[in-house]
Amino acid sequence: MRILLLEDEEAIRGFVRINLKRNDMDVTEADNGETAIELADSEGPFDIALLDVMLPTISGFEVCEALRRKYPAMGIIMLTAKSQEEDKIYGLELGADDYVQKPFSPGELMARIKSLYRRMKPHTSGEAAAKRAAVDAVDVSVSTSLAAPSEQEQDQELRRGRFRLTYSDRKLWKDDKEIVLTPTEWTLVRLLMERPGKNVSRDDILTEVWGRYYVGDLKVVDVNIRRIRQKIEDNASQPAFIETVWGLGYRWNRSAGA
Repeated sequence: MRILLLEDEEAIRGFVRINLKRNDMDVTEADNGETAIELADSEGPFDIALLDVMLPTISGFEVCEALRRKYPAMGIIMLTAKSQEEDKIYGLELGADDYVQKPFSPGELMARIKSLYRRMKPHTSGEAAAKRAAVDAVDVSVSTSLAAPSEQEQDQELRRGRFRLTYSDRKLWKDDKEIVLTPTEWTLVRLLMERPGKNVSRDDILTEVWGRYYVGDLKVVDVNIRRIRQKIEDNASQPAFIETVWGLGYRWNRSAGA
C-alpha cells in the first residue's frame, strides 16, 4: 500500500512513518501542502493520503480539495488536532473519507487505514487474498459486513431504475453517464442499492461502511449522504433516490427512476 503523508511536525511525522513501515506500507513524506500536491502528481498514484490540517502555508483542507478533484479514487484521511465539529464536517464535505483526531494511537490509525483500503479494493486473489484475510481476522476494527465481491460478483452489475452499479471497477452510472464517487461513497451507495426500499439506520451504515468499532461521529454518515445526493439527484434539495427516514437513517427509493 502506498501512503502519502503530509505532516509539518517532524516528531509526529516520524512517529507515523515508523508505524506505517512496520505495517509494510510504502511511505512518501511532505512537510507542506504544496510539496504534497507536487508529489501526488510526480510520484503517484498513491492509495491513501494522510493529511494534517494545520500547516504553515496552504491548509490540509486545501490539499484535500485539490487531491480529491484530481484523484477521485484516492483514499483521504485527515489528521487533525481540532475538536470543533465544523472542522470535521468541512473536511468530509471537501471529499475526505475519514478523520483521525490527535493524539491518536498507532492501532487506531492502522485500523482506519486498513478499513478505508478495504473499501477501495474490490477483490484480490491467491496469496494476496490470503494475506488480507489473515489481517482482517485479527483486526476487529475492519468491517466484514460489506466484504469484497466474490469472483462471480466481479462480472455482475446491479441495476436500479436509471442507475447501474458495477463491481469490478467500482463505478456508478446514471442514464449511462458515469457518476464519479470516492471509495467511501461507492460503498455507501452499494449498501443502499442492495437493500432497495429498506430502512438503514445511521448506526448500521456506520458499522457496514466504516467498521464495527469505528470511533467517530454519526455525522460522517450525513455528510457523505449529502455529498452523494449532490452527485446523483436531479435536485439535491428534493432527493428522489436516497430518502431520509426521519429519526432513523436512509433508504434507496425502490420506485424512483424505474
